[in-house]
Amino acid sequence: MTKRIKRGDYPKHVKVLWILVSILALMNILIIFYLFSINSTVNEMRDSINHSIFNLENNLVVYQNKQDAEMKSLEDWVKDTGITLANRIEEVNDNLNAKFDSQIQELNSELDKLRNESEEKYGTISAKIDVIENRTKEVNLEEIEKSIVYVETGEYAGSGVIFDEGGYIVTSRHLILDADRINVELYDGREYDADRIGQSRKKDLTIIKIRKSGLNLSKLEFEDPENIKIGDTVYAIGNPLGEEITKFTVNKGVISGLREDDEINYVQTDAALNPGNSGGPLVNENGKIVGIVAWGYSGTEGLSFAIRSDEVQEFIDEEMNNL
Repeated sequence: MTKRIKRGDYPKHVKVLWILVSILALMNILIIFYLFSINSTVNEMRDSINHSIFNLENNLVVYQNKQDAEMKSLEDWVKDTGITLANRIEEVNDNLNAKFDSQIQELNSELDKLRNESEEKYGTISAKIDVIENRTKEVNLEEIEKSIVYVETGEYAGSGVIFDEGGYIVTSRHLILDADRINVELYDGREYDADRIGQSRKKDLTIIKIRKSGLNLSKLEFEDPENIKIGDTVYAIGNPLGEEITKFTVNKGVISGLREDDEINYVQTDAALNPGNSGGPLVNENGKIVGIVAWGYSGTEGLSFAIRSDEVQEFIDEEMNNL
């Protein structure tokens, strides 16, 4: 027969064990409750964090959209402003270029005006300097004599001057009017036969040409009539008396007048001229021909005439062009 154990009659170790089991059960309950509480808290925190993340993402999207809109607006503004600025710059540049071109044209006009005035003044000064230099320099008569010739036809004798290196000579027409032969003697004594190739009855001028070819003779140039002034010193070089002893004689004088007769311009001089000077040159201190001795009044002194340089040059040009 089994003996029943009354309550409170449990052995001591059973009581202790029961207490321990009770304590463990209670602790398990507490732990379970705590874990449940923690899990709920974690879930709340997770939900809160997820909500916050969601809100943050939404806010970020809104902010990004706002930034994109503002950036687009800024880009449009920059583009519009850039176009406007570029147009303005181009307009200003066009205005500046137009103004600059206008100023350049005005400046060029002023420069041209100054240049023309300077050239005009320079030409005037140069002309005056040339006149002064020509008046002060010593004329080289020995060099001039190389262009003077002695013309002899057997019946008449006179003078002439070489105007072309090839042996072309201008002299007076009346010296060789009826000549069967024409002899020319140079300053150095060389003699050549010559032919008549052109003449002017009105001006009493003729052109003769030395027959020998290949000559390279000294010549004289003709003076511009504007440079021929009353009072200028002149030299008549030739054969005043038509004799051997008077060949290549120099007579000095001045231009005493400028005359016109029968539509021909003459230079009047007080240089002592005689019939043998006919056809010879009247030379100024520049070494240029101012006239070809034509005639003088017999029985008078210092009243002789030479056909002015431009009249002689015109005759030569006409005859040479007809060759």
